[in-house]
Amino acid sequence: MSKKKRRKDPYEMRKKRKRRAALIRVFLVLALVGGTVFGLVQINKSIEVPLVVDAENYYCVATEEETGEPLDETEEYIPADAQVQKPIVAQPKLRREYPIDTVLQSEYAIVYDVQADEVLFAKNADQKCYPASTTKILTSAVILDNVDEDFTFTAGDELDFVNPESSLAYIEKGNVLNLETTLDAIMLPSGNDASYMAAANVGREIAGTDGITPENAVKTFVDEMNRTAALLGAENTHFANPDGFHDDDHYTTVLDMLKITLYARKKPLIVASAAKPSEYAVFESGEQISWNNSNKLIHEDSGCYYMYANGFKTGMTDQSGYCVVATARRFDHDVICIVFGASASDIRWNETISLLDSAFAEIRSREGL
Repeated sequence: MSKKKRRKDPYEMRKKRKRRAALIRVFLVLALVGGTVFGLVQINKSIEVPLVVDAENYYCVATEEETGEPLDETEEYIPADAQVQKPIVAQPKLRREYPIDTVLQSEYAIVYDVQADEVLFAKNADQKCYPASTTKILTSAVILDNVDEDFTFTAGDELDFVNPESSLAYIEKGNVLNLETTLDAIMLPSGNDASYMAAANVGREIAGTDGITPENAVKTFVDEMNRTAALLGAENTHFANPDGFHDDDHYTTVLDMLKITLYARKKPLIVASAAKPSEYAVFESGEQISWNNSNKLIHEDSGCYYMYANGFKTGMTDQSGYCVVATARRFDHDVICIVFGASASDIRWNETISLLDSAFAEIRSREGL
C-alpha cells in the first residue's frame, strides 16, 4: 500500500515565504551599504571617514504615515523632555560703567532703555532688597496667565489674612468683581485685600478644584508666582505672599524686578490699569467705589507729576523704604526706572524724575535729536 502524500499547511508556507523575503531584503541592504562604503573608500583612500552614531542627540521623527500630518522639515524636532525652558523676557546686563553718572540717596536703583536693551544706570541692582507692594506687578501678571477675561472673583475668607492697617481697596466678603476691576483694585489703591481675593480665586483655578482651603489656594498662587519669576530669569527673588506685606522670606533685586516688569508690560490690561490716575468702579455684585492711583508721577495735579510717565507701581513698608517702579515714554523710547529703599517719599519721587530726565537726555544725545 502506497503512503498518501502529506498536504502542506498553506499558513506555514506563507510564513516561510515571508522569512525568505525578509532575508533577501536584509542581504540587498547590506550589499548596497557595503558597496557604497567601498566606493567612498576607493574615491580617496587617504581620507579617513569614521562612522559615528551620536546616540545621545539622536531623535526618532515620526513619519507622515504615522501621524497623518505632513512633517515640517524646516524645523528641528526636539522631544518634550529634551526641551530647555529659557527666560521669556529680555535679560538686561549689568556692567561697570553707565551713561548716567549721578549720586542717589536711595539704596537701590536701575534705569533701562527698552528699545536699546541697555541699562543706563544701576546702583546695588543685584543686591537683595524688599519689594513691598511692587510685588503686585507679578501678582497681576500671574492672574492674567491663569484666567480668561470673563473670569469673576468672589471675596471670601482669604480676606482674614490681610493686615487691616495695610493699603486696601475696601473689598468685603461676598463682593464679586470682574477681571478689569480686580486689576484696578490691585494696581491703583494697591489693595492687599484685592490681592488676596485674586490669589485665592486663581489658586483654586490652578489647583483645579474649589475644595481647597483659602490658605492652600493662596499658597498655590504664590508657588505659581515663584515659578513664573524663575522662568523670567529672576534668580535672586522669592515671594511669600501676593501683596508684598513684609516677610523676611519675601525679597528680590531691582534687576529682577526689571525683568518682572518687562513681562507684565506685555499684558495690555496691566499696562492700561497702571496708567489710570483714578477709577470709579462698579462691582458685579453692585457695590460702587472710587480709587486713586498711588503713583504721583501720573497725576497732573500732583507736585510730582512727570508728563512722560505712564505707570507703573509703588510700594512702601518700614523694611523696604519707599519704592517705585516707573515707566515713561519719549523720543519713541520706553524707559523703566526702579528706585527702592528711599528714606522718604519725596526722595523717591525726586530721584525717579531726575533719573528719567537723565535717561531721555542720554537717548536724545545718542539719537542726535
